[in-house]
Amino acid sequence: MTLIETEETNQFTFEPFASHAFYTHVNRALVQQALASLAVRPLNATLTIVDMACGTGAVTRLIAEEMLRQGRQAHIIGVDPSVEALRIASRSMQEIGVKTDFIQGDATDLPDIVQEADVTFFCNAIHLLPDKLTAFRQMAAILLPGGIFACNSTFYDGAYVEGSDRFYRLWIRRAVGWLRKEYPEVRLAREDKAMARQWLKPEEYADLLRESGFGPVMTSQESVFMTMDSYRDIGQYWLFIEGALPGVPLVPSAAALGAAAYKAGEELNLTEVPRNWLQIVAMKA
Repeated sequence: MTLIETEETNQFTFEPFASHAFYTHVNRALVQQALASLAVRPLNATLTIVDMACGTGAVTRLIAEEMLRQGRQAHIIGVDPSVEALRIASRSMQEIGVKTDFIQGDATDLPDIVQEADVTFFCNAIHLLPDKLTAFRQMAAILLPGGIFACNSTFYDGAYVEGSDRFYRLWIRRAVGWLRKEYPEVRLAREDKAMARQWLKPEEYADLLRESGFGPVMTSQESVFMTMDSYRDIGQYWLFIEGALPGVPLVPSAAALGAAAYKAGEELNLTEVPRNWLQIVAMKA
């Protein structure tokens, strides 16, 4: 996943969205499910855990907290392309007390970063990769036999709870209308295909994982309720912006998506919208 980091994109981070309680809940559920599989490992063993696309460290922190809860020793390695995100992540982990290293890189760098990992996580980002099969093979390559891979996404075929799609259509429609009023010179690049719109079905993810060398693959869906504040916050994240309003500068896009979220909610008499998260845990064969 190659990202172009700029001073502007560093102002539009994932961190505000990741601070919402439902986001913590859904990721903690995945972390606990994945790490429960390590019960057969000796309690005194130091586990190597990789958090790929760790961003600002929201999931990294949950991994560390779960290791402390289990009374286990771990070396956690967070990997992300963004220097700014890693800086925030490193600062947030200073008081946790679990050995953690943060390294700039992407999935292609993993073989040079770590070998024989016990667990790898790839949370809330797998939908951004056009070549998911290669990414899964890279995850398998650094895992020990019997190692665990866990990932999740709310951008997949099944994310929309029945009837909720009307909110999303209205949200983007109102955002475009806001832009036309406030920034009439701005035009959407409609020929661009947003990476976050390349949605797969759960069974398609499972098939790709089996093809990549994983044996048992468990998929489940976690339902949450997202508030209008959370839609405002995801609308401040630059990668989401580029997917929702391609070709539009970040500043007006963020303002449009924020205003439109509340407007759509008001028109539909909604204060929150249900949404599904796909949770995947696989074991290397």
